Amino acid sequence: MSMIQVQDLTFSYPGSFDNIFEGVNFHIDTDWKLGFIGRNGRGKTTFFNLLVGNYEYSGKIISSVEFNY
Repeated sequence: MSMIQVQDLTFSYPGSFDNIFEGVNFHIDTDWKLGFIGRNGRGKTTFFNLLVGNYEYSGKIISSVEFNY
């Protein structure tokens, strides 16, 4: 069993006045089967880009698994 932990995640695009994520905290067991759903423009793709390290953010994303997106 591996865990993905997100601690106090805050992110905004450069030049933006509003945060996309602010103070987000959760943990996910990698054995779980989950769907990531939401309306267009709500941050789903941004979150996956944060997981793979494409954007800088504040807070922590801790995981022993490798992400491919």
